[in-house]
Amino acid sequence: MSDAAKSSAYLTSDFFRSAHFKMEALKQKEDSILHTRLEYIGQLSRREAQNYKLMHSLLSSAFSTSFSNIGDEYKPWPFDFGDGIDGQRELRKGKSWLAWYILAEGPDLFWQQWWMLPHDNPHTKNHIRDRAIEAFQETPGKLADHQRILARTLQKAVNEQASIESEWEESNPVRYFATYAKERLRRKDAGIPPTREILGHVPFRVNFRCPEEIVKRHEALFAERNTIRVAQPPRQ
Repeated sequence: MSDAAKSSAYLTSDFFRSAHFKMEALKQKEDSILHTRLEYIGQLSRREAQNYKLMHSLLSSAFSTSFSNIGDEYKPWPFDFGDGIDGQRELRKGKSWLAWYILAEGPDLFWQQWWMLPHDNPHTKNHIRDRAIEAFQETPGKLADHQRILARTLQKAVNEQASIESEWEESNPVRYFATYAKERLRRKDAGIPPTREILGHVPFRVNFRCPEEIVKRHEALFAERNTIRVAQPPRQ
């Protein structure tokens, strides 16, 4: 091997060795942060852990890949396999990379979109979505995979601290929506005007494009229904 070839081989080896050490250092940093978080969770009371779980579930409900989210104005869900076909549920369960990102960013992410930034500005109304996508694209794939594992580990610890298996209802947000619906019905039956909504202008939703697979399923179902309707004999 010539001296030039040897030099090139050494440089290549040094590059990959340096990249490996850098990645391991980043992983160790995340592991250290997780350790601190797990210690904190271990000090929470059961009720506090249940409240955290409830808050996380409510936040996850803001993220949408609804069938109505079609078109170039909606960006695809890039964080996990399947283009977000089960994104919201994976986020709620702490299995999505997005679960790690939300915890890393903290409440400021939501405070900005829901309060500080102009709600009618197309460049800021999707602040959460755009920030998350940008951060994910800047994160090396191996590190993102590691962060996803850490998010699952953290969520498992929260579930155990909150006694989710035996007291699931305490962390279920559905009951609060049901209570709100009953209150609206009670006011209507009593002839009381409905509660005035004052936050209708707030862009609470974090909208991503509906996965292509879901769109195709809806299109196939629609075509099947049309075929059945056409094939039916006219009523006499």
